[in-house]
Amino acid sequence: MSKITHIAIGADFDILIQNMVDEYLDEHQNYPWIITFSGGKDSTLVAHLVFDMLVNLPPNLRTRQIYFVSNDTLVESPLVVGHMKKTLNQILKSAKIYNLPIDGQVTTPKLEETFWTLLIGKGYPSPNRGMRWCTDRLKIQPTSQYILKKVNENGAVILLLGVRKDESQTRRISIENHQNIAGSNLTPHSSLKNAFVYRPIMDISTDDVWEFLVFNNPPWGGSHRELVQLYKEAAGGECPVIL
Repeated sequence: MSKITHIAIGADFDILIQNMVDEYLDEHQNYPWIITFSGGKDSTLVAHLVFDMLVNLPPNLRTRQIYFVSNDTLVESPLVVGHMKKTLNQILKSAKIYNLPIDGQVTTPKLEETFWTLLIGKGYPSPNRGMRWCTDRLKIQPTSQYILKKVNENGAVILLLGVRKDESQTRRISIENHQNIAGSNLTPHSSLKNAFVYRPIMDISTDDVWEFLVFNNPPWGGSHRELVQLYKEAAGGECPVIL
């Protein structure tokens, strides 16, 4: 395999990428990878690393199919949704040029499950801390249906999640409470049968995420500048490291 080049930063990304290569080439190659892609910094980092890894693998080893699944709740910020769809489209177009086994889809809630149908048509109360029905109906259910469809087609799937212990204490506890299968990097999904979870960047710090994205252009072309700007301008959001 040719050397993947990028600017060295705090975290050892060479080891991380090699672990991803080993996982991709593991004996369960019949099970596709599904990357849940929101267009945010963490899912973008996972997408970047996976795409980079595939480009640098010999074509005869690119045997595992990879699916990107994004979600549009239909009530998100147009800027956020626009960035997500634009980036996903760039990934899929570039994957065809490189002849990579990558496909993807943007899921949306069914008409009878959309926000305004439930709020006005069915009289649901406005989402609040005690009743956050919007997350389940608009985001989780459409994505879960896509995942279960791939489970039925392939027997099982592996979900690549861009979750990190450094996000919060709650996230750290959640990750540490989910034990991997013995001798494996995979964890059974808590609710989706025959779906397994792989968390490739869980030990990466927030600073390392931003430094990687700032200093390394995406392998599908362009730059991560628009993503950085979105976070920088987000009201009350985190401001990435700007050097």
